[in-house]
Amino acid sequence: KQWYQRRVRDTSLKAISWVIGSLAVLANLTIIVKNIWTINRCRTSVALVNKSLIILISFGDLLVGCFLFVLAIYDGIIFKEKYCEHHLNWISSKQCSIIGVFSTIGSQISLFSMTGLSIVRLHGIWNLIISGEVTLIKS
Repeated sequence: KQWYQRRVRDTSLKAISWVIGSLAVLANLTIIVKNIWTINRCRTSVALVNKSLIILISFGDLLVGCFLFVLAIYDGIIFKEKYCEHHLNWISSKQCSIIGVFSTIGSQISLFSMTGLSIVRLHGIWNLIISGEVTLIKS
């Protein structure tokens, strides 16, 4: 059987899609709103960059959560148990392409933001080592 035929019949996978999609959307919206609300409290440029990158990571994850949520809606409500009959029409539809773009852009935003956040933090650690405030212990 094809992977999509197994997924259609597995109710636990459908439930997990609903739960993860819903949690991803709600949690990331909460993080975005909280960080935008408190961004004016940043005292340094590093804090502002950190908060901005966290907002970007949450936005990317929000797009991926929307992808999962929309996919769960199509799978559970629109297609129900007849996905296999609509498989070829679905994968060539505009709706599938649009949510695919959401997934791709969201994962790329998260990836690049995570890389940027890692570089900023590595730079901060490096500056502490260079300034002599932190010493490396040799074993």
